[in-house]
This record gives sequence, structure tokens and C-alpha cells, in this order.
Amino acid sequence: MNTNKLKAKDLITVAIFTVVMIVIYFIVSMTFGMVPLAYPFLVAVISIPGGIVWVYVRVKVPKRFAILIQCIVITLVFMLLGIGWWLALGFLGGGVLAELISGAGKYRNFALNTVGFAALMFCVHLGGFLPTLMARDWYYEFCVTGGMTAEWTQTLLDFMSWQVMLFTGILSIAGAAIGMLLGKAMLKKHFERAGVA
Repeated sequence: MNTNKLKAKDLITVAIFTVVMIVIYFIVSMTFGMVPLAYPFLVAVISIPGGIVWVYVRVKVPKRFAILIQCIVITLVFMLLGIGWWLALGFLGGGVLAELISGAGKYRNFALNTVGFAALMFCVHLGGFLPTLMARDWYYEFCVTGGMTAEWTQTLLDFMSWQVMLFTGILSIAGAAIGMLLGKAMLKKHFERAGVA
């Protein structure tokens, strides 16, 4: 019997904690979305509680395609809610990277799982904020059409630069690592039982 295949209970676990990650994303987004100068730090902050959830799912479902399924579901939900295609590409591209990186350690290597999650969150950061530098007119129209004020959008666009993009990207990677370490500390017994290094 192949224990590496996803079973119904695995899919349920992935689904439940995918919903948790989506809720985290929206709570932080609504909070940081009120202040345009705080908004670029969104992914860095999300990465910390998100990393705790990510650790748990990797320990409970260390199987092929679990990560990819999780990222596809998140992307589909966000697309239904009107996210831009840049961010959708960030989630999907990051999901593929995370799947490949974690898969190299058979989903049981904590270091590779951390690198995989950091890669995912960095891609999400790129998808969320590259348009502020590379497609400013599109981003302006997207935000204003989506309900943000012209003043809020322009303040964000004026604040963003390649230096800010790099700095907040590095913070997103750091946040992912912190979240994973916090998750490992909180779930120490689960790690020992699952034999995750």
C-alpha cells in the first residue's frame, strides 16, 4: 500500500488549513489595507502566522501534491474574490516552487520545507507588488476599480520603489522563516512523532 498517496482525510486536513490561511490573509489584508504605507509589508506579516499553519500541514500531510493543491485552492478562492492575475501567478508559481523544494526532502525535511514556504511567500510578494513598478497604470485602475480611493492608490504608488520592493521581499522571507520556527516550537511533539528533521 502506497502511503505517499493523498487520502480523503489528507485532503480534508489540507482543505481546513487552507481556509485558515485564507482567513489569516484577509484579516491582515484588511488591517494593513487601511494604511497605504503599511501595505507593502503585508506579505511579511502574513508569513508569520501563515508559517505556523504551513508547518502543521506539512507534518500532518507530508505527501506529493498537497502543497500544490493548497496553493491552487487559495488562488481559485482569491480569483473568485477579484485578485489580479499578477497575484494569481505569484501563488501558482510559488506553489510549484514550494512543491519542488519540499519534495526534494520528501516533505519531511524542516529546512527544505522552510525554504519552500519562503519561496512561496516571496513569489506572493512579487505577484502582489511588482505591478506597482512594472504596470503602474494597470495597478492604479485595478485598485480604484476595486474600491480603493485614488488618493490611497497614488500614495502607495509614490511610496513603492525597487528598494522598497527588495526590502519588503527580504522581510517576507524572514517572516516565513520566523513563522516556520514558531510553528516547529509549538508543534514539537508532532515533529517528534512524525520523524521530521
